[in-house]
Amino acid sequence: MESKSFDFKWLIGLVKANIVLFVLVIVVSAIVGVVISMPVFMTPKYKSTAIVYPTNVGVYSDESQTEQMLQYFEASSIREHLIEKFNLYQAYEINEEDESSRFYLLEEYASNVRVSKTKYESILIEVIAEDPVLAKEMADEIIVQVNEKYNELATYRYEPLVEAYQKQLNYQRSVLDSIETLIAEISTENALLDYSSQTRELVRGYVNALARNGTSGVNDDLKKLLTNTQEKGSLVKMLQNLSYMGTVQYDHLYKKYLDYRVFSQGELTYTDIIVEPEVADKKFWPVRSLVLLITVISAFTFTLVMVLIFKRT
Repeated sequence: MESKSFDFKWLIGLVKANIVLFVLVIVVSAIVGVVISMPVFMTPKYKSTAIVYPTNVGVYSDESQTEQMLQYFEASSIREHLIEKFNLYQAYEINEEDESSRFYLLEEYASNVRVSKTKYESILIEVIAEDPVLAKEMADEIIVQVNEKYNELATYRYEPLVEAYQKQLNYQRSVLDSIETLIAEISTENALLDYSSQTRELVRGYVNALARNGTSGVNDDLKKLLTNTQEKGSLVKMLQNLSYMGTVQYDHLYKKYLDYRVFSQGELTYTDIIVEPEVADKKFWPVRSLVLLITVISAFTFTLVMVLIFKRT
């Protein structure tokens, strides 16, 4: 056969010359596509989707809260929990006794459970399964397990701090009690009430007594009170200042103690669920239109190649 320049017009002419063949191929391949996309040949798969935002999450180094939480979603302990709870060996039709069963199980898990960060700094969870209820339950369980993982680690991290702050609070309380006891004893023994106002009134009384009758007009009780106030009043004032500063420090410690105690209880939620997982009512795979398109294009291309080979031989 004489060589021809291969261009687009020539290709269209070739198809037109064999239009009956190509139409037949398209029709047959479309029928094949419909058949192979039926459930008997391609088991339908369903997808359940959830979107969550991290909350109550601390930040380490330069990681964002979302990036940190992604690591928790990928924790092997969560994966192992799902494998055991939902018997994924059976769900993925893998014989657990086979030598490479673990490898194939992890491959199936990775292709059917996907967690990714969105451009809005939220986390997208996608679970694909042949059973739509299973897909939804697995998505729910992943979120539950991430929260439990955070609470477990928070309990481990903050319980020692709670105990340390509790000991410090007990010590601080005992110091404050000792100071208050000492203030009470000194005040009672020396008839001291309020150092500032009492000193002012005693000095005024002493001056008035001196002005009226001289030193003879100042009785012994007034002299004793004035002496006690001078000698012990400043000590009481100092102890009161120590008590005030100790109380401020105690309040600070107590607030920190309560904060750490909240985290150590393991009852916080670390995920704000924006989109709840749902039971899908429409299959995710196979997409019949896509299967038809691929089948028809593949058959058409194969036929065209074979015609070209035949024409050039």
